[in-house]
Amino acid sequence: MTVSPSGGEFKVYVGYNAKAGRWYTKRDGKDEPMFEVTDLTAVFDMTSLKTGWFKFNANVAPEKVIDPSFSESAPNPGQDFKRGFQLDLYSEKNLLGLREFTSTASIVIEAMNKLYDLWVAAPETATGQLPVVRCVGVIPVSNKHSTNYQPQFEIIGWTDRPAALGDGNQQAVAAPVTPAPPPAAPAPAAHMPPPVAPAPAGAPAPAGAPLF
Repeated sequence: MTVSPSGGEFKVYVGYNAKAGRWYTKRDGKDEPMFEVTDLTAVFDMTSLKTGWFKFNANVAPEKVIDPSFSESAPNPGQDFKRGFQLDLYSEKNLLGLREFTSTASIVIEAMNKLYDLWVAAPETATGQLPVVRCVGVIPVSNKHSTNYQPQFEIIGWTDRPAALGDGNQQAVAAPVTPAPPPAAPAPAAHMPPPVAPAPAGAPAPAGAPLF
């Protein structure tokens, strides 16, 4: 069954623009303007990870059909729906709280698959801790039509589950993200400036400053 944009609990989202290599979110409230997140460092709630079909519409939350489980895909609900994933991120410092991250871009799914593998293999996962993840940079991926930017995720620490993330969903440990099928060749994109380089990955936070 398709979940309409108005269905369920509303969550403010954080979006990644693959054509620009930049992250965006907004303050709580549907009428708030978007702003750029210059340091995407947050707790990634990998146990909240879900896969399914998503349809993005301008200026509204995506329509979505979530898979019953990682081993069972939901049927394709129709035209313009694409395979993708969603999960919750949390950072008071960088995201102003809890945010939902959803993407159907193949290069983002590939990056998430790599992060998923690191999470599953880490001993901290068995203890119930969650990874603190930073987007340490982007890699340009070009074809004859355009250049997109793949985010590079790095686990920089581990933390106990923040209360804002609730109890989690342990089924996410069972299987990796379902990759999207190869996308059709995109239409030529208008020129966009290259992404702003993030701070060096090894740069320490000021003394007493929160990590995320």
